[in-house]
Amino acid sequence: MLKKINLGLVALVLGFGLIFTTSAFTGKRTQTWRFNGSSTADVTDYTKYVLNGTPSENCQPVEAALPCEIIVDQDIDQPVELESFMESKTYSEIQGDYAHNYQPLP
Repeated sequence: MLKKINLGLVALVLGFGLIFTTSAFTGKRTQTWRFNGSSTADVTDYTKYVLNGTPSENCQPVEAALPCEIIVDQDIDQPVELESFMESKTYSEIQGDYAHNYQPLP
């Protein structure tokens, strides 16, 4: 009887381990929005972004005044969803948390 309980417990532990390891290595799915604005005021304006657009040639990995693109959750794949997302964000939050590569002011 004790052997059956131990075997069941081992199976349960292995099952949880399998679930943990497969979920731990699943990549987070995202959307990339290219920034088309020309000022810091434009950074929080959802109309200044294009989904999956080609980044500017001025993009660089060093932080500058404007983002080249922002990376957000995959669920934000329509302009109306980006608008809702941007409503609660500041310039600093977008630059610090969502920007990917940067470009200087024109």
